[in-house]
Amino acid sequence: MEKEVKLAVLVDEDGVEYELEIVKEFDYKDKKYAVLYEGNCSCDEECCCEEDDEDEEHDCEENDNDDCECGSDCDCHEDDEECDGHIYVFEVVRDEEGKEVYNEVDPGLMEELIPIVEKELYPTEE
Repeated sequence: MEKEVKLAVLVDEDGVEYELEIVKEFDYKDKKYAVLYEGNCSCDEECCCEEDDEDEEHDCEENDNDDCECGSDCDCHEDDEECDGHIYVFEVVRDEEGKEVYNEVDPGLMEELIPIVEKELYPTEE
């Protein structure tokens, strides 16, 4: 059974959109937060998920490289620290239309949230 991937689209101050995976959502002090993951492939080689050739089929499902969105076995991913991606924590609020909005977290509050996020993502057996 495949796990459903939930995505969030964030827009920066320049209007550039970023699509991030919602890894975990949690509540803290009566507010909702989300842990988001942005995959990062900065290599020059195109991965099959980035190719625009509609005539050529790519069987990305057979490959098992977690660094690439499609799972493609790109040579650029081997031992490339640039392809690890990034984890972000945002506060989740609703706008006037009821849509979820992701706001940056104050650095002081982030210090409180880091241990909570670590516990949520990496629970230990007791």
